[in-house]
Amino acid sequence: MEMIKCFPLGLKQELEAIPLEQACNIRLFAGRPCVIEGIDGEYISDYIPDAAEVYETAQRLCGRMLRLSPGATSEGFITLQNGHRMGLCGQVLREEDGLALRGIGSLCIRVAHEVMGCGKTLAACVRKGGGVLAVGRPGSGKTTMLRDAVRLLSDGGLAVGLADERGEVAACLDGVPQLDVGMRTHVADGCPKAAGLRWLLRALSPDLLAMDELYGPEECLAVREAAACGVPVLATAHAGSAAELCARQGIRYLLTEGTVSRVVFLHDRRPMIVAEGRDVLEAACQGR
Repeated sequence: MEMIKCFPLGLKQELEAIPLEQACNIRLFAGRPCVIEGIDGEYISDYIPDAAEVYETAQRLCGRMLRLSPGATSEGFITLQNGHRMGLCGQVLREEDGLALRGIGSLCIRVAHEVMGCGKTLAACVRKGGGVLAVGRPGSGKTTMLRDAVRLLSDGGLAVGLADERGEVAACLDGVPQLDVGMRTHVADGCPKAAGLRWLLRALSPDLLAMDELYGPEECLAVREAAACGVPVLATAHAGSAAELCARQGIRYLLTEGTVSRVVFLHDRRPMIVAEGRDVLEAACQGR
């Protein structure tokens, strides 16, 4: 894994001796062992970095472009090359223009994976018509499956507009995707998701719109606007059950009015249940 070269020498040597292909999260702490979480369990390092080493690792990972200012760290994370995401934590101060990080005590690196073929279920649901949601808890593989479904649909003949606000799906560099999102996919990189969907809808004549982590009312409104123009949306959402998903009013409306036709629930990085929108609403009413 290329990013390991940015780690402290002692930790780098230790991690190079273990397989990291299935790593999902790498948690780096000042004064505590490093924890690598994977599909089959976790690994705890013997090497314990100090605070200076954690800060230096963060700087190396983002090409020494890290600035501890409200504008740079207010979201709590930085998207790295190849689509990985580095979450930052430490001393947080409130300043006039927002929250700023003034000391880094730990990092959490979400590792991006390309798994060709894992998005077949999502792609098949989209081909049936209507909007589709891939739903699961953090680490369930939503972004990986979304990326592959976009690739399959795009290479299969659909013009796809991808609103990639955090750069985790396509991992664009100067506007050009580093990860494979298909030959017919237009990527709005770094643009807020609701604005990105509207931009793509107006300017790129898409057959399908896609986005990661549908959440707020403005994003749900943009999905409704796209559907009203005849363009369905493929998106992901954080939830562990139908009840959790429908607790969000905007998403509940999308299901009620049929803007979202199908929901694919993910578990352990696999699609476990494909449900019609009305069945998800019924399950939510029953508290499931």
